[in-house]
Amino acid sequence: MTLSYTLSDEEPGFDADVVLNIKYDPNAGSAARAFEIAAGLIHSLEDMDRVFSQSIHLELETALVVDDLQKSSLKIFLKNVLRGIPDEALKDGDVKKLVGHYLHKSKYAAIKWLDEPDGERRPIGDLTEEVARLAKETDIRHLPDYPAPNSARLAQPLDKFQETKRQFAANESLTITLGNDEYSVDLNQTRPGSDSLTEVNDEKELVNEHEIFLIIGKPDFIGNAKWGFRHGKNNLSLKILDEIWLQKFRDGMFPIKPGDALRVRLRSEHHYDAKGNLTKSDETVVRVFDVIEDSDPPKDFFRE
Repeated sequence: MTLSYTLSDEEPGFDADVVLNIKYDPNAGSAARAFEIAAGLIHSLEDMDRVFSQSIHLELETALVVDDLQKSSLKIFLKNVLRGIPDEALKDGDVKKLVGHYLHKSKYAAIKWLDEPDGERRPIGDLTEEVARLAKETDIRHLPDYPAPNSARLAQPLDKFQETKRQFAANESLTITLGNDEYSVDLNQTRPGSDSLTEVNDEKELVNEHEIFLIIGKPDFIGNAKWGFRHGKNNLSLKILDEIWLQKFRDGMFPIKPGDALRVRLRSEHHYDAKGNLTKSDETVVRVFDVIEDSDPPKDFFRE
């Protein structure tokens, strides 16, 4: 049995992003067993994508959909599609490719982590930090902070994947191929991912602060509305909590204009519920350090 999924709109083929090759013994059980194994793998990989996609954006939704099924070798072709894309900047074709590349690299890291032998497996926190690093490498949001998946939430699809591995018979195998790299899954390593959990499964809040530059698009001259900024290619709407700087700004000490930039401390907050789901993610400016004037004149500065 071969399962594959691709992020392109083209017909799946040998250039699929990921191929899962299941070699099974037809005499080891009923014919339905092969489909049950396939379904278990699909559900676990799809749930991994849900967890990993939240490191890019809280409202980003992904799904694995069946694109083709061939009876000859029981090949199931799947497409990994993005659904409910929340941000206009994420709708770019290159961004979709980056998200897809990130998702399959994250799943590959997770599957290899599950194969680490008993007594040698790294803490699950090492895996979540690796996923956060992979998310940051995409630079999709053009922000310095990409939250690591919640360990308890990630453990759920990892356990499902291990549970599915236990359904294989002794003479069966599972191979995963990513691009030109082929990896044979160790079906003897079936220890649940949740065994590596050491933290209490309750509500959590993670806060990080970073110093960055934001180009001003739309200042708030009156009240406590959010300011419009640009960071890289992304447009951001952020609230400024630095009341001392805001009062000086309202008193006319900083005659800023669109195109100027602020050097600020940005706070990223990520809230998780008791089940480990990311329920809220927000960024706010907690301090303004400097105003950097735009060195280029306005476009209508020179007139003929």
